[in-house]
Amino acid sequence: MLYFLCGSGAHRTLRAKENVMSLTLYIGNRVYSSWSMRSWLVLKYSGIEFDTLVIELDAAGYGKRQIKQVLEISPSGTVPVLNHDGLIIWDSLAICEYVAELAPDRELWPTSPKARAVARALTAEMHAGFTSVRTVMPHNLKSRWVAQDWNADTRREILRLDAIFSKTRNQCGGRFFFGDRPTIADAFYTPIASRFRTYGVTLSDDAQAYCEVLLSEPHFLAWEQAALAAWKPFKAAPWDTIYQ
Repeated sequence: MLYFLCGSGAHRTLRAKENVMSLTLYIGNRVYSSWSMRSWLVLKYSGIEFDTLVIELDAAGYGKRQIKQVLEISPSGTVPVLNHDGLIIWDSLAICEYVAELAPDRELWPTSPKARAVARALTAEMHAGFTSVRTVMPHNLKSRWVAQDWNADTRREILRLDAIFSKTRNQCGGRFFFGDRPTIADAFYTPIASRFRTYGVTLSDDAQAYCEVLLSEPHFLAWEQAALAAWKPFKAAPWDTIYQ
């Protein structure tokens, strides 16, 4: 792994492995790993060529950030991880920020300072929040469930997400949040749209229309197709039977 350590005004480089690929994204199981999807989508939006390597998460240490194969490439014990010529980036939002700098012409953040500030606020809210929705609705591209009687925290978060989906897009008048091309903010909310589809969550017409845009976006469809083709039971966390 390659780290840049700042101290005394100097940069130090530590290299643990040589001959790494130019740009490689390490991801988890495509059916279940929503954070992996976010980074992968942004890389696809960027047009940058990259390799994708799937790390097996159904292993000893799952849920404790102690999976041996993950720790070999990720200091935090989590995926996604981006390896760019040995530089290791181990957080989904940090990966997306880095990719935006590599491809400034693709406008992965809106060009308007005000719109960009809103996009970053929305992305940060998703990155740090909606813990109830993410807990009671584990990401699952394969299964479909009848709508549940959600708890109060989940209902509150659903209402907030509905407002984000409907009001943000309507302000700009495009298909996505900030126009007719997806941004990092759209990528971060795509797994929420797929969660709502999986668990039969009822939304307002405007919010549902936005979800349908995200779930028909070509790169998402490619991810979903690959996910379903490679699916196998996840024994460490039986998400396919959670509401049976």
